Amino acid sequence: MAKGTIITGLDIGSSKISVVACHTLPSLDGQMEIIGVGSAESKGLRRGVVVDINLTAEAIREAISEAELMAGVNIESVCLNVSGEHVVGQTSRGVVTVKNAAQITKDDVDRAMQSARTIAAIPEGHDILHVLEQNFVIDMDMRTKEPIGMSGSRLEANAYIITGNTSGIQSLLNSVESAEIPSVETLAVAPVASAKSVLQRDEREVGITLVDIGDQTTEIIVYKEDAIEHVVVFPVGGQHVTNDIAQYLKVTLPMAEELKLHRGCAWTEWVQEDDTNPIPITTGSAPPKFISRLELAQIIEYRMVQILEGIANELGDMQLPGGLVLTGGTALMDGLAELAEQILQLRVQIGYPIELKGLTDRINYPMYATSLGLAMYGESLRREEKQVQALRRGSSPIGGFFRRIKEWFGY
Repeated sequence: MAKGTIITGLDIGSSKISVVACHTLPSLDGQMEIIGVGSAESKGLRRGVVVDINLTAEAIREAISEAELMAGVNIESVCLNVSGEHVVGQTSRGVVTVKNAAQITKDDVDRAMQSARTIAAIPEGHDILHVLEQNFVIDMDMRTKEPIGMSGSRLEANAYIITGNTSGIQSLLNSVESAEIPSVETLAVAPVASAKSVLQRDEREVGITLVDIGDQTTEIIVYKEDAIEHVVVFPVGGQHVTNDIAQYLKVTLPMAEELKLHRGCAWTEWVQEDDTNPIPITTGSAPPKFISRLELAQIIEYRMVQILEGIANELGDMQLPGGLVLTGGTALMDGLAELAEQILQLRVQIGYPIELKGLTDRINYPMYATSLGLAMYGESLRREEKQVQALRRGSSPIGGFFRRIKEWFGY
């Protein structure tokens, strides 16, 4: 299998590291086949940020090895996610004079986007991860998604710019290097990657939000007119539910996690009236005590309401005809979608990764949305670079790991 046809997404989360290796199918533009999947318990992370590089590298190696064994290939590069509350998004507007008013060119568009990037107020200690097109305005009058070929003397670019903490990004890269992975092909913030594998274009066009409730963070991304309008990450997630259960019932965190995953329910009204079997709780050598599923649901619901109200506060009065899509490991909790509909007053559905060829059954879970999305995002960048190279034959190729790192860090 040719080296250049393998693309791998590496999702480094607070509770789990997930890897999805794909093969780009020949003669099928952009279509991919899943050939390897791996996962490992996360180590050395707190709220999406690396705090122990050696432990994180150990977990990365474990997940990568599992995917390599399944795929029968050596993984030599990855598309890597950036997560954590340090991820910040903002809208920026750049304006340029069109060189030839008779026809706007790609060079004009590139200059307008560069202008938007240049004037953005980047937080101190942050670096730009994404500069994404929202729309363009020609001569202060005509708004369009695709200005190339149109006429006008003034071009405005509305761009959405996402940044991340420089030291946090570097720690991620150092962890991957310590895991003996030769290169990082691209970086992408986790919600952008998740949206790539879960949302359809018509959903992004009409207006929709994707929410990934992870272990220690909740990530929100809002699309309107097929462009990102808002991205935010806040430091509350499923682990807070586990902590609540452990404190209330005075049990260990592993026991609390087990109760949450296998007997938990996010909404008390979702508990069936005939579900009266007591849940045994054992603590060491002490005699077991019992809790009802309703009582457990009350503990979980209290925290989930807090998380959902935080989401509602971020969304404000945004009009979202497409509703809200929940993804991530917490998304499958009983009653969560129904509780979210009650609090957010939006249509809520669970977001599963798009079906591809190959080992689809292995990743047909919300927890793999980000890792598959990273592979899909990386493949789309490869195609774009090939198109650029075809248009600019004779010039040096764009891309490459070290070139991208220089661009991210501005030198």
